[in-house]
Amino acid sequence: MNRKSPAYYVAIYTVLMLMQISIFGNIAILGYATPFLFIYFIMKLPSALSPNWVMTVSFITGLILDIFFNTLGVYSLSCTITAFLRRPFITLVMQREEEASGIVPSVKALGAAPFSVYALLTVFTFSASVFTIQAFSLFNPGKLILQILSSTLITYVFVYAIERISVK
Repeated sequence: MNRKSPAYYVAIYTVLMLMQISIFGNIAILGYATPFLFIYFIMKLPSALSPNWVMTVSFITGLILDIFFNTLGVYSLSCTITAFLRRPFITLVMQREEEASGIVPSVKALGAAPFSVYALLTVFTFSASVFTIQAFSLFNPGKLILQILSSTLITYVFVYAIERISVK
């Protein structure tokens, strides 16, 4: 299957969403770290794709997760925020916007260090927005920070592992 074909993206989307809903959505390592593997799909969308399409696909992704996890818009908002900031993150790691257009963010296209920065920024943005919206207050900031950082770390490890496996 060609990696740039729509069928490739549909297959990746389906596999990641099924894994998130059935396995990873029910995991909270030590009560804090939740892996958000589906965010890899949002990260891998081509940079040439219209920002409106990216945010629409991200919103629908979040809406599906909200329906399955009964979270009343938490994932929809977080996915939309992440999709909104995705393009600036790509531009930040590429240093020039004209280079950032038309690529599919990957270790191969960006390099290992820039992709790591891009992945960490994207995953941190998503984790921070999910847990901040869920908490809806800063009543227990220590727990909130621990959830954000641990979920960012575990998700980043999964995303980077998938990326390294798919490069070969």
